[in-house]
Amino acid sequence: MTSILVITSLPDPHVDMIKKHLNSEVDVLVFDPRALALSGGFTLSDKGFLSALGGINPTSVWYRKPKYVSEDEMGEMGIPKDYIPAISSLHEEGFSLINETYPESLWVSKPAAIKRASNKLLQTLIAKKIGFAIPETIFSTDSVAIEGLRERVGDIVMKPLGRPFASINGIPSWFFATVIPATQTMDYEGLGLTPMIFQQLIHKLFDLRVTVIGNSVFGCKIVSDQVDWRTAQSKPETLYTPFELDKETAEMCLLMNQQLGLNFGAYDFAYSKEGEQVFLEVNPNGQWGFVEEKTGLPLSKAMAELLTGSL
Repeated sequence: MTSILVITSLPDPHVDMIKKHLNSEVDVLVFDPRALALSGGFTLSDKGFLSALGGINPTSVWYRKPKYVSEDEMGEMGIPKDYIPAISSLHEEGFSLINETYPESLWVSKPAAIKRASNKLLQTLIAKKIGFAIPETIFSTDSVAIEGLRERVGDIVMKPLGRPFASINGIPSWFFATVIPATQTMDYEGLGLTPMIFQQLIHKLFDLRVTVIGNSVFGCKIVSDQVDWRTAQSKPETLYTPFELDKETAEMCLLMNQQLGLNFGAYDFAYSKEGEQVFLEVNPNGQWGFVEEKTGLPLSKAMAELLTGSL
């Protein structure tokens, strides 16, 4: 029997999307760290088998978006404040043991590969080696180096590293790419704590999202008036249409996925006014459901086929 182990936290609309393409003989088991911690349990044997699967190797393991019990929730559970950092670390470490199970199964993708591939410098180095066009980029806390870049290229984009999320006055907020015009005076206070990406601004006609699922490559043209289209992702004026990729770009995306050890990748390009596709980044575990919803591209079908071994 074909089985898929999904490491995520429910609800996860992407899981529902692929289930539509699975027949009754495919068994889907969800490993949800947060749910198991609050109202369930799990056991891993010294052979690396999950008790819920018995001694069966799943056909594939899909590492999606697992969530853990937050420190705020632990406080509400009555755990003493001084113990919460330690308990939180033990909680995440324990449930992360699942990440090293089933080495013979297909992983989409291995958590260690996802973490490595998230390194923006590594992405830049591999993209240049493969032959993608990239903007002039530095990773810096040094105002002299940043001003030097501005003198060379003019307008730049500043991008955060890591997970740039904060709760401001109780409102969840993400920090996105910000344009720094050549005429603007920059305030570098506090930059020493948080190295940032500083990159030549590409004056674009549109954005291009390329989704790689196994050996399948799908292009999506995104028209937005924002430098970072994600800030206007759900606005009606942001337009999404299927985009016919040239063979070379598709093959280069597949090659980059291979070199990063990934079976999935969400690539972002800027299509410049000069007609050049400029590589910006790859999200090794990005969302793709919205692309299918907006364009009708068969991403969920491709993912279902990959996970069941029929792609």
